Amino acid sequence: MGDVLVKVKCSSNARDARDALLALAYALAEEPSTSQALCLLAKSRFTAKRLSEELARFRSVVRPDLAMRVMLAAMDGEGQIIGELPQGPPELGGYLKEWVDKELSAGTDRVSRESVKSHIAHLWLQGHIGQTLAKLQKDTRASHPTVAAALRDLDQQGLLYTDRKGVMLREPTWEAWRRLAEAHANKRTLVRFVDPSGLSRPAMAMVEKLKSLQARGIAQAVAVGGVMGAKHYHRDLDITAPPRLDLSVFGGDIRFVRQLDAGLVVSENKDTKAVLVVHLTPAGESFTEIGAVGRAAPPLDCLADLLEIGLASEARDFAFALNSQAKSRRNEEYRQ
Repeated sequence: MGDVLVKVKCSSNARDARDALLALAYALAEEPSTSQALCLLAKSRFTAKRLSEELARFRSVVRPDLAMRVMLAAMDGEGQIIGELPQGPPELGGYLKEWVDKELSAGTDRVSRESVKSHIAHLWLQGHIGQTLAKLQKDTRASHPTVAAALRDLDQQGLLYTDRKGVMLREPTWEAWRRLAEAHANKRTLVRFVDPSGLSRPAMAMVEKLKSLQARGIAQAVAVGGVMGAKHYHRDLDITAPPRLDLSVFGGDIRFVRQLDAGLVVSENKDTKAVLVVHLTPAGESFTEIGAVGRAAPPLDCLADLLEIGLASEARDFAFALNSQAKSRRNEEYRQ
């Protein structure tokens, strides 16, 4: 029996579990075929039945040789483990309990801090002129120390403005936008889809199909990012045709992809051209907008996508356009 990859999530949220399972499958693809992976939910309220259902859903959309090597279990507040565990020595349970204690004591401040900074950036883009620390805590559900640390980071970068109404982002330079977008991208899990047949639908056709699915109540937590999402915010973006379709998914359910194009398959090979890239995104759903593409991903997601594609010059133009739009919105709010 090979190594076991372990990912601990302190959550009872199904989206968190799905994100973690997909991230493990992606990592497992780079490991020997004897390796296994375990998503362990700490202090979870999941029942054994719920764990089994979530694992079955995950295995229905992932390549079988990977899916059957990924397990899902939960540990309650008393340290009892339920669910499916990898084969291992008798001391595996004790090792997992120690792992959970270590992970919980380390905390997730870095990720939460980046989430707070992304939230502040999106508020600024929408023209909001001031937020109190308490309001940021409430909206992001982050702790007081985490919000304070995020504000301190922004202040050290010269990106924090404070007035009597609270704090907000100071207009970022291109380099500042690039750093914010790259940090935001690091929070996401990326899943690449390729078309072995060469007969995949064009990006716009997949967008139209997605809009049709969403009209029927399917894929509600999905938004269009990348080039097409960026064009929602900046119509003059100088890109004639999107090289691929980028979608932000606010949760781990990607079964809708089969309905977009049944011929697409997941690929871990970064050298193979992807026709669709799904970005599993932990936060920011409230900053999506409705437009010609249907639901457009938040601007920071679109900017991160452009950089990930390699369109640095276009990303720079997009960032400056966002600055200009934010100024107009902020001036309008001040006049009111």
